[in-house]
Amino acid sequence: MNAARPGRFGTVTPNPGLVIEERTDLALATVMARRGAEQNLKRAVVAAYGLGLPDGPRVVAKDGVSFAGIGVGQWLAAAGTSAGGDFVSRLREHLAGLASIADQSDGRVVLRLSGDRARDVLAKGIPVDLHPRGFRTGDVASTVVAHIGVQIQQLDDRPTFQLIAFRSFAGSLWSWLAKSAAEFGYEIVHQGQDRNILHD
Repeated sequence: MNAARPGRFGTVTPNPGLVIEERTDLALATVMARRGAEQNLKRAVVAAYGLGLPDGPRVVAKDGVSFAGIGVGQWLAAAGTSAGGDFVSRLREHLAGLASIADQSDGRVVLRLSGDRARDVLAKGIPVDLHPRGFRTGDVASTVVAHIGVQIQQLDDRPTFQLIAFRSFAGSLWSWLAKSAAEFGYEIVHQGQDRNILHD
């Protein structure tokens, strides 16, 4: 996608106000608890991954695997390449009979956003209060940006945010992000290019 080519864009500043990294190394799956199975599902996730499924809009992570609460009895599971191969198949094995699991790996675009003006950029389109007193590390919200449904997560206190949207809306999302970030200057980096800036 031309919109995602690496480089500096927008206003020329000593340091970019926003750094954007597209994550292409994540396996993603929605996990929906089957009727009456939620407690057993939670026990199975603890046994398999050492993680307690969050009851609300929070994300928990360990050893490269995360589960984000996206609705009642629903989570978005994610794993990077460091968590091993074929994450979704193994997830189905661990949670067989307890949850309906749909592979979302090819259907979502994932952007990580950092930099001193990340909140300012997001505030232009996301109707969620991202002030540190109200939205903290580990918080998750399902919302919209420029009429596009997105999930936003705060990954750390820098802050680094993660935006997830359906891939069919990726072009529109990039367009909004570029326009919103232009006044602050922004940089698009290769995945993993700058680990001093981006959350690992």
